[in-house]
Amino acid sequence: MNLSSPDKPGLIMRGLMWLMPRITPAHVWLYRRLRGRLVNRATGGAPVVLVTTTGRRSGQERTVTLGHLLDGEAVIVAGTNGGRPALPGWVLNLRAHPQARVELAGEQFTARAEFLEGQEWQHHWQLLVAAYPIYAQAQRFAGRQIPLLRLRRAPVP
Repeated sequence: MNLSSPDKPGLIMRGLMWLMPRITPAHVWLYRRLRGRLVNRATGGAPVVLVTTTGRRSGQERTVTLGHLLDGEAVIVAGTNGGRPALPGWVLNLRAHPQARVELAGEQFTARAEFLEGQEWQHHWQLLVAAYPIYAQAQRFAGRQIPLLRLRRAPVP
């Protein structure tokens, strides 16, 4: 049985692509209820952060669970969309409205999204893939460069 191939997702990745949108609401609820304890890992082992964006068309808030890396006080997240060719909606939302609410282990803060490019993208991508190799697999299946975003804490008024 072929679980993975270089040109298309294997059974495991296809299963994850199907499962993730279906369990996200429950994951968000549990994460908030338990303040990040016990449900603080995403598929592939990356620690989880909740990111709430404003819908670019609807104007409604949307919350997603994302694996992340810490970069000092900032949070680095990747727009893998589970290895799908299309960009995830939350990335498009942050492109239109770069302000987001971040929930990390029970702490909430407002952040501004910055899209990483060039050497900065390369540096953080290498760190992410070294820590969580599933991101390299998602990149292959997506057939596009996975966007990396830095969520920088907004100054408190």
